[in-house]
Amino acid sequence: MSKSCQRLLAVLVVVGSFGCKAQFLEIGPAPAVVEAPAAAPAAAGRSDVEAALAPYEDVDWRPGTPSERTLVPYAMLQMRKIRMLRDSPYGATAGQSLQERLLEQARTALAEARAGKVLRARPGQLSELAYITGNDHTVQPYYLYLPKAYDPSRPWPLMVFLHGYVPTISIMDPWLLSQEAYDVADRHGFILLTVYGRRNTDFQGVGEVDVEEATREVQDLYAVDPERVHLTGVSMGGAGAYYIGLRRPGRYASISTMDGQTDMHAWWPLILRDWPRSRDDIPAFRRWLVELDNPVDLVMNARNQHLFVLHGENDPLVPVAQSRTMVDLARAQGIELEYCEVPGAGHYIYWDPAILDKAWGWQKAFRRQPSPPRVTFKTFSLEYDRAYWCRIGDFVRWGIPATLDCRVAPDGSGLLATTANVRLLVIDAKAVPLDTAAGLKAVVNGVERTASRNAAGDFEIVCEEPAAAPAGATPAADAWPPRKRHGLSGPIEEAFDGPFVVVTGTAGNDDEDRRLAAQVERWADEWDRFADGRPPVLLDSQVTEAVIARRNLVLFGTPESNLILARLHDRLPVRIGPQRYEVAGKTYEGPDLGMVLCYPNPLNPQRYVVVYAGALYGERCGINHKHDLLPDFIVFNTRRFNYDDTNEHEVAGFFDMAWRLAPELTWERKKE
Repeated sequence: MSKSCQRLLAVLVVVGSFGCKAQFLEIGPAPAVVEAPAAAPAAAGRSDVEAALAPYEDVDWRPGTPSERTLVPYAMLQMRKIRMLRDSPYGATAGQSLQERLLEQARTALAEARAGKVLRARPGQLSELAYITGNDHTVQPYYLYLPKAYDPSRPWPLMVFLHGYVPTISIMDPWLLSQEAYDVADRHGFILLTVYGRRNTDFQGVGEVDVEEATREVQDLYAVDPERVHLTGVSMGGAGAYYIGLRRPGRYASISTMDGQTDMHAWWPLILRDWPRSRDDIPAFRRWLVELDNPVDLVMNARNQHLFVLHGENDPLVPVAQSRTMVDLARAQGIELEYCEVPGAGHYIYWDPAILDKAWGWQKAFRRQPSPPRVTFKTFSLEYDRAYWCRIGDFVRWGIPATLDCRVAPDGSGLLATTANVRLLVIDAKAVPLDTAAGLKAVVNGVERTASRNAAGDFEIVCEEPAAAPAGATPAADAWPPRKRHGLSGPIEEAFDGPFVVVTGTAGNDDEDRRLAAQVERWADEWDRFADGRPPVLLDSQVTEAVIARRNLVLFGTPESNLILARLHDRLPVRIGPQRYEVAGKTYEGPDLGMVLCYPNPLNPQRYVVVYAGALYGERCGINHKHDLLPDFIVFNTRRFNYDDTNEHEVAGFFDMAWRLAPELTWERKKE
């Protein structure tokens, strides 16, 4: 493509994003009209709304009433759109009337909030709504369709829809379904939630968090039957439905995927010429990060899931082999699922209302199955630790998956379980399909095991102990470092899924302080372009004990240049200095190196600390992939790059279950 054609395409993309395709969705109940000065430009009228919203920008603010929960985020969203238009090349001309309309919507929403009203979607039309995120305290939209017959006096099934990839997606130009799709939802009686997903996140990491938070908003504010929450997705969203559904068995009543990827080891070589053709040729820590999400590696989790796979036979974007492989693997394990391959069809089968009707019509028959007699589950991380009535409370070792196959004994006398890499198995006493009033008998890997009740009344079974640990040994709750667990197991990306704040170092000389400020600005801008929301940023001198208690800290600098890092550096398992990093007794130094790591915060072990030192990671990475291939720690080189444009590692890996460095989880770059 010529440079002139590229420039023309860029102009068309911008016009499409900010002009023709922008949708302003009517919401109800209709708020009282507040007149704005007819001739005043939007900039002149923004100050009162911005001043009214200022208290809600505080990262610790949480809505206290339904009015605040629904109307304040909506007003904030309209102001974000105004800023987006203002900063675009067309904001001062074609976007002026749009800005005035958005400003009026924001002002009216605030007036309604002060009056104690609640913003609710109207039956029979698509509504744009919003909420405040828990991790980076940004406002995010979601789009809700209530059936025409919606009656809040009875519970309704909810269909959660995950959209496909579109590079121009934004809050001004969201990926939305056609009216025919809402007609299908009406016909089958679904509330239909279209999740924004923080743009194009593959519905992983912060995108997965958006799915959970938007779903929670709808469940809290509308009459949703918790046993009939269904998941559906197309293309990128089809893969997202696999990721979320397979990592959370028992969460959804049913799942349908359309044209979704199932094996990234087979998919990426089609996109990136130099991606290794064999998974065995990928560095071990990177392979773990791929397989953490990879549907074909989690296929055993599809048992009991009510899964419908649909794909176009001649799909040129996501080959049909992706779905065929998944279906074959599932059926080989005796897992029932529905499969529809559309003869002669390409990728966009989901624009055909008949396909949506086929999938959603099939799904509506199901309710969530909380207590199946057999559970099979595989997970690479304690972040995803639960399947139906089973929970993996602890691994034997980190870096390899844990699996379980747990079933009710044929005579109903107890449980029979086969496990691998599971140290502690927790059984939900209320959900397991057994009478547990007199206790629980369990045979694990052929050995009868004691099932003891914990404080919550559930059963805990020690399945296996690490070779170096005495039998039955459990670390003290206040031990340092704490043991890896759900919510504190890494890798680095996990720290951004919970509440976090970015902290700029100011303790260096003037040049270093300016360098760190510029680095943080770049990181925050990249986060905004990735996740559509600017994260909170503080100077190290502004970090209070309250901030440390409530948020993960993302620290930029070294102990010499960041006051917070100086306080906790001695309790980290690595040494960090100016252009110098020591890992497992070996030193890596030079101006072309940088380090990123996550660790329990020594100042608050319930939270993470993430450290960015030296050069900034991900210079060549696409905006959507600057975090998802980072392990627990990495020292990287800014002159060497991998087949996917990630920085090549000098040393990288994971901490073990006790957050210690371990030779078997540490990988050095192979020298040429």
